[in-house]
Amino acid sequence: MADYYAILGVKKGASKAEIKKAFRTKAKQHHPDKGGDEAKFKEINNAYEVLGDDQKRAHYDQFGSAGPQAGFGGGGFGGGFGGAQGGFSAQDFGGFEDVFSNFFGGGQSRQKQSASRGSDLEVEIHLTFEEAVKGTTKTFSSRNYEPCDKCDAQGGSGKKKCDMCHGKGSMAQKFQTPFGTVQQNVACSQCHGTGQAFEKICRKCTGEGRVEKKTKIEVKIPAGIEHGTTLRVRGKGDAGKNGASRGDLFVHVGVSDSSEFDRRGLDLFTVLKISVFEAILGGTFSVKTFWGPVDLNVPENTRDGQMLRIKGKGVQSSGRVGDHIVKIEYLMPKKITDKMREVLKGLK
Repeated sequence: MADYYAILGVKKGASKAEIKKAFRTKAKQHHPDKGGDEAKFKEINNAYEVLGDDQKRAHYDQFGSAGPQAGFGGGGFGGGFGGAQGGFSAQDFGGFEDVFSNFFGGGQSRQKQSASRGSDLEVEIHLTFEEAVKGTTKTFSSRNYEPCDKCDAQGGSGKKKCDMCHGKGSMAQKFQTPFGTVQQNVACSQCHGTGQAFEKICRKCTGEGRVEKKTKIEVKIPAGIEHGTTLRVRGKGDAGKNGASRGDLFVHVGVSDSSEFDRRGLDLFTVLKISVFEAILGGTFSVKTFWGPVDLNVPENTRDGQMLRIKGKGVQSSGRVGDHIVKIEYLMPKKITDKMREVLKGLK
């Protein structure tokens, strides 16, 4: 097995973003349509297919460039399996087939594997407070895989059985283990488990049935969405290989604070400042809600800090409606006049 990190020109500890960037650079450099080497281009694609997938990369990192057998060696797993030091035997795992089903995720199935589903995409968007409450539609540009229009997402023309696996989609591979040599069926490296090949490979997509291009994605944001919410939009991710299903799009939503309203769930909060005398006597006051001004009746002898509710004037989301909550705060006079002093003394 080749050194995939060296092929892409990245270090072993490279991040997923660094690997993707390196792949794009190498792919553009060696693309057959731009005069590049088709074999080299396929090698780059194979490297990215492994390193770009977390599970495949972990498997590759564990077993190294020599394949899965590199993890076993002559002394087993550090001498822990079946050696002079004791430990586990094949029977502890339910037999050889179960052992290798556990280690390699395989089993002895000869069933052909389906084409690879497209990768999921992620994007972060930022909404104003008003957009979050009312809902909106956001459109953004993305560079991702789309079905190849030249070969109708098939990857080529003149379908035939894969020459390497003869249409089986899998091949027998021998592994050296602490228990001896064991044969395991693995996905064919040439057709990636599909069992199919083409008389003529599409030069535009080099047999993948998809091409990378810049597209516009439109996402509908529902009314009442909250900060920190992640939306899943099915089928808006990368196109799969050879007509396989698309991945999904995950939209991470951020929402700006409002200078006028404090949101808590579906309820909106504001403060109404009135004088002590107005609070004692009560009255009707105009309150600005998100949906427009509303007359609020403040009862007599309302306390400082008391909460008054305006029903149905909060956030509306999925058939639920919040309220607008008004907190009363006393507005103390800056100066007490002689007349006010007399009146207060009389009340006292």
